[in-house]
Amino acid sequence: MRALVGLLGLVFGIVVGVGLVLANPLTWFDGLPPLSAEIAPSKAYLWDDYRGVSLSVADLLGVGRRDPDVSLAGPALSLVRIGIVVLPAGEGVPAALAVKVSVIAEENSLWRAQLGSHDYWNIFWPGEGSAFATGYSNYWGMVRDKILPPIGSSDLAADGYPISAPSPLRNSEGVTGAAGRYAGFTGEIRERLYPSASGKNTDWALALKANPPPVVPR
Repeated sequence: MRALVGLLGLVFGIVVGVGLVLANPLTWFDGLPPLSAEIAPSKAYLWDDYRGVSLSVADLLGVGRRDPDVSLAGPALSLVRIGIVVLPAGEGVPAALAVKVSVIAEENSLWRAQLGSHDYWNIFWPGEGSAFATGYSNYWGMVRDKILPPIGSSDLAADGYPISAPSPLRNSEGVTGAAGRYAGFTGEIRERLYPSASGKNTDWALALKANPPPVVPR
């Protein structure tokens, strides 16, 4: 009888613990407000070819097993993901080429609803210039909906997940440097993760808002 009571207590504790992780107020974090579509059109892209860690829950918590086929050599790069991204610019316009480096955040925690990465973008527009931008991505909303779909928002799952969020370290985010015709520009960056039409891949969208430098009177 004592063993049965102990077993029931253990099961109840696990259920309550999981419930607190999934439904505690901290999990419903506020993301960054969206950028205006008029000044920051989204550029959809695929990021299937990468080196480093994946974006699984285990990897985001720093306990995933390294895939020898794509992992980066050296313990200092164990939490790094890097890839080359092509950002289509429309018919007849050269695409932008970007290098995206993501570092799994060491402060990630299920209890704090943080499953994020610190992201660094270097975007090149052929013959025009380049911009460097930083941001923070939190994948908790997507993970929460996959773990317990009834609690998640079906509308959000259908429309995608705005993963850009304020950095827990309060780092500076957005366009922090630019060159060429974009020299002096500042701005913001947003990312969204959404299911592709084929259902086989996961698509991403990038929204970038660039503000020209202020006019200096002569």
